[in-house]
This record gives sequence, structure tokens and C-alpha cells, in this order.
Amino acid sequence: MLLTQRAEDIIRILIRFPQDNPVTTAIISEELNISSRSIQRELPGVEQWLAAEGYRFVRKRSVGLLLDEPDSRKRDLLALLDLSKSTAVTVDDRRDRQIILRHEILFAAEPVKSYYFTEKLGISDGTLTNDLNQLESWFEKYHLNLVRRQGLGIFLEGSEISRRQAVTSHICSQLSQRKNSVSMQSLDSSRQSIRISEIPEQITASVTQILTNGEKRLSLRLSDNGYLHLLAYISYSVYRIQQGFTIENAGTSDAELSMEPEFAVAEYLMRQLRHNFSLPIIESETEYLTIFLTGVRIWPASRRDLTTKRDFDIHQITLSIIKIAGDNLGVDFGDDSKLPTELGTHIQPTIGRLRAGIPIENPLLKDFQTNYEKIYRACENGCASLSEMYELPSFPATEIGFITIYFVMALDRKAKLNRRISAIIVCPTGIGSSRLLAENLKKEYPDLDIRGTMSAFDINPEKLAAQNIDLIVSTVKLDTSYRWIRVSPILAKQDRMLLNSKIKLILLQKQRQEQTPSAIPAAPLNRDDVAYISILGNEIYHLLDNIRFGRAPVLQNREDIIVHAASLFADTPEMERHFYEIIKKRDQLADTYMKPFHTLFLHGKSPDIAHPCFGYIHLEPPIYENGRIILGAIISFIPEESNNKTAASLASEIVGALLQEPDLLAALRKADDELFASLLEVSLLKYYKRCVLSLLSAK
Repeated sequence: MLLTQRAEDIIRILIRFPQDNPVTTAIISEELNISSRSIQRELPGVEQWLAAEGYRFVRKRSVGLLLDEPDSRKRDLLALLDLSKSTAVTVDDRRDRQIILRHEILFAAEPVKSYYFTEKLGISDGTLTNDLNQLESWFEKYHLNLVRRQGLGIFLEGSEISRRQAVTSHICSQLSQRKNSVSMQSLDSSRQSIRISEIPEQITASVTQILTNGEKRLSLRLSDNGYLHLLAYISYSVYRIQQGFTIENAGTSDAELSMEPEFAVAEYLMRQLRHNFSLPIIESETEYLTIFLTGVRIWPASRRDLTTKRDFDIHQITLSIIKIAGDNLGVDFGDDSKLPTELGTHIQPTIGRLRAGIPIENPLLKDFQTNYEKIYRACENGCASLSEMYELPSFPATEIGFITIYFVMALDRKAKLNRRISAIIVCPTGIGSSRLLAENLKKEYPDLDIRGTMSAFDINPEKLAAQNIDLIVSTVKLDTSYRWIRVSPILAKQDRMLLNSKIKLILLQKQRQEQTPSAIPAAPLNRDDVAYISILGNEIYHLLDNIRFGRAPVLQNREDIIVHAASLFADTPEMERHFYEIIKKRDQLADTYMKPFHTLFLHGKSPDIAHPCFGYIHLEPPIYENGRIILGAIISFIPEESNNKTAASLASEIVGALLQEPDLLAALRKADDELFASLLEVSLLKYYKRCVLSLLSAK
């Protein structure tokens, strides 16, 4: 959990006062020169942070505040504050600041004035406005409206279900990252000791016990992620019900839900909650908990019965999406037995989430949309067809991203299978010595796919070709045009040498087939294709001539880097200011730090350049920022012309090449412009060739 500067100041004041001498908020207010109301708003954060660190903080009404710890413990606390000082919230910690804002708004019992946030975080009104603008899209995912009303304050509008969904996602995100408004002491095999700020500890402790007992009694099997979501949702639901906020309408009738196995689980959990917390009987709460459970994987694989109606629908939905995506990709997944099982296990809670309107976060979405665009689009088409076919809500991009993963893995399995050599064993009678040969082949060549045995009299080249048999391994001489090799059943040294040579030849031929387009179209390229290829080649030519490297003087911070980067491609002070505004705006929009490279990626579009350019600034010494090392900065500009699509793809290709080619990255870090340009030229020419072949194969 992060500690604001103001909260830290309050704790330091508490440390100064004796253990038996409470300090009033008025004294703290006077010393810090802020209002008593601001102190009161800061106290929950102080209390949560101290509790998470194991210190006892006491608030006595009409008496004051005190830190109930001996002097030795206070000295330890003071040392801890000094050690943690670098984690205090500052204006530059945009991501952490927005998490705090999101947390405060979600848990606020009433509208919050903007000056509360500006004072607490030490930011300007303009910075607060920008942060809130960026947070709006996150709240919208959960159908919550972020309202900013002058004279009233900042608050959320939306249904109780929407609020619970948003809070659950927020809590789980923070538990996973062990930061900001939630502290997690441990998540061991027994899933104990989870503490959620803003929710009384006795609630989470009791819900933890109920879930643990429920898993054993109902034979459930919750994944760690599923357990975390269920614990967060139920704990917050209990907290809200106790405050008088309940779900009035779950959106589905009790008759529809009562047939679902999750309904029995929801009823069991609600009975335990009513008993432990003296909650009223609210049928709509049970109904929505049922819906929530359908979006969380709670059953072990052994209890998935495909004969029930719902699971049969899931099975049909899974097969449908495999068929539609396969048709889009031109790939037959019929021989992949793992794909329906793995995807079906994922689809079941996905359908539950769609019906319940529960959003899901997907941090890898952009990677899959970029790196596996064709597969993602195929899955997107498949999901769109399914929504119409089965009257389901539309699949959001985050869900499609996760579905894409399963097809990526399936295609990888298929590629590996294509690289395996399939063989059939032949002996005079089809029995006897073939058994011995098969065992010896399995020991010596575990990757060899032995499809079975047959008699020499039963060889049918057409059937073998249809079965994709690559090689006949025979103990006798054969009279056939099909590829075969004769070996001894005991597989002597000479036999292994011959077999090794044959296998290498087959693998080489397979590799060449993969690299060669299966069918070059008879239809010629159209004029648009020729124009695209021509523009791409021209942009590569210009980019390779516009690579610039620089070694920066000693710089102090990110702002210094941006200022220096703006001068790399600027020939005039006006151009330098222009480039500075572009990359500064991009850096404010989202963090430009790229962890794999330990660099800043400063980039943008400019109307004043005609071709893409690329550069790198080497920092010596490096800069350390929030525990991260910055070794340099990549600078990339592309033209702002809306029709210049090649420039953006070219810039993206360079980043991809840096990730995939260690030599290229090493040359970049050494600022060796000649070696880097030479290696990059090879990489971009490969990219050019792929683009040309892609256009040809698409015809």
C-alpha cells in the first residue's frame, strides 16, 4: 500500500508523542497548516497502512489519537518511513496516483470535493482533470458514470451490480500487485491472511472460512484467481448489505437460475453469510451470486457433464467457434483433441460473465491484437457469429483476446506436428519382427510418429499419402515408388546412420515446403498492391538513411531526456520545440518506459516530416526512476498523413525486431550506428519480403 506524503507527516507527528499522551487533530492541523476535515479524511489511510505494517493505532473519541507502541518500536517505524520515503505519491507517479483516485472514488460514501484530491496528492486542478478523464473509460467498462458536478463534488452513478463488479475488479487487481489501497500478507495454499482495506477484517476472515469449508463440503475446486474474485465480491457484498445497499433485480428469474448447479452453491453460501452476519433474506442477492458463480470456474474437470443442457450448449458453442475461426484461417482443427477441451473449459465461465455483464481485464490484449492479428480477427468473427447464433451478448475485445490464446497454442501444436516425421513399419507378414523394430525405433527416435505396422503386400501409396505418412521403415526390400528405407529389426549402427540421413532429408524438405507459399496466384497484383509495395520499399530506404545515435550529457530525470531527445532530429529551435511537444504529450498520455529494453520509447506523429525516422540516445550514467533503470531513449517519428499506413507498421516492426534479435538490441545499447543499421537493414528486408509474399498468398 502506498503512503501519501500527508499521511506520512501525520505518522511522524504521532511518533513524537508519548504512548500515553494522545494528540488531537487540532494540533496536527495547526502543525501541518491544513484543515481538521482534511486530517479526518487522511486517517483511514494512516490506520490501514499502520495495521498492514503491524503497528497499533488508536483513535479515542473526544480525546485524540495515539500510537500505542513503545519507543523502540517507534524508532523502527521511523526507520521504515525513511526507507519507504521514495514510494510517497508525487506528481510524476501517474499510474499510482490514478489507482488512488479510483480507489477513493469507488469507496466514497458521498461526493468528494476536487480540492480534497489536489491537496492529498499534491497536484494541480489541471492534472486532476487529466487523471479523471483517463479514469472515465475504466468506469465506463463497468457501466458507471463518473460525475463531476460543480458545488457538489465527484461521485459515481450506476447500479449496485455495476459498482460491485468494478470494486471486485479493483480489489483483485490490487491484491495481485500488492500495492496501493490493498495489502496482501500472503496467499498460501490454504489461502489465509488476506486483508482488504476499506472492508472490516472480520468480514474477510469470516468469508475466507466460509469459502474454505464450502470447497470441502461441496467438492468445489476454485483456481487461485477464481478464489480471489469470489472472496473480494462476497466480502464487499456483505459490507454493502450491512450499509443498506442491496441488489434489487439480478436480471434473471429465479426459475431460470434454480436449475443451475451454481444456484445450490449460491444458496449454501448465502445461508452461511446470513448466519454469520445476521443478514436479511434477499432473493435477488442469491440470484446474482449464482450468475457471478457461472463466471468463475468452480467445478473440477471430473464433474463437467456434457450431457446436461447447459454444458451441451457450451460444447456446441466451443465446436462452432473452432469451425468458424478455422474457416477464417483456412486451417482444419479437427485433428486437435486438446483444443475443444481446453477452449470449452474457458468458454463456460466466459458465457457466465457475458450473461452477467461482468467485464474482465486482459493486460495482454494489445500484444495479441498486434502480434497475432490474423488469429485475433478470426476469433473475433467467430465470436460475432456465436453471439447471433446463440443469442448471446457481444464478446468484448478482452474476452476475444483470451480465446485467441487457445488458437495460438493449437496452431503451434499443429506446426510441431508438421515438423514431426510419421512412419509406418513393414515386415513380410506385418507381425513378428515389426514389434521388435517398433520398440527399438521408439527408444532411439522418440519424436518419430509411428502410425502402426502393415504387411509388405498391403502397401497402397495413395492411402499412405492420404494419411500423410512420410516414410516406410521396412525389414525387407520393397518394390514401391513410395519413400522407404530398409533396416534390421535390431537397428544396428549402420541402420541408424542411414535413418538419420533420411530423417534430415525429410525435415529439410518439410521446412522448404513451409517457407514456400502453397499456391502462387495466377491473378496479377492490382495497382493498390503495387503502390503499397513501392511505398514500403521507399520508406525502408529513407528510414535506413535517417538513423541517428547520440550520447547524452549527464541528465537528471525524465524531463531532461525528453528535452534532449527533441533535439536529435531538429535542425532549428522551432523544430526542437515542435518535437518536444509531440513526445511530451505522448509521455503524459501513458508511461513510455519499455521494460524489456530499459529505455523510454519517445514517439509520435509530425506533419512536418515526410518519412519515418529512428534514433537512440545512450545515457551514461543511467537514470533511476521509481526503482527502474533507464539506459537510454528510443526516438521515433512518423508522418502524420492519415494515408501513410506503412510508416506506422515500419516503426512497429523495428520494436518487434529489437525484441526478437539480441544482436540488434546489443548494437543499439552500444550506440554502434553502423552495425545497427546493417543488422536493421537485414531485418527490414525480411519484413519487406514477408509483406510481398503475404499480398501474393492473399490473392
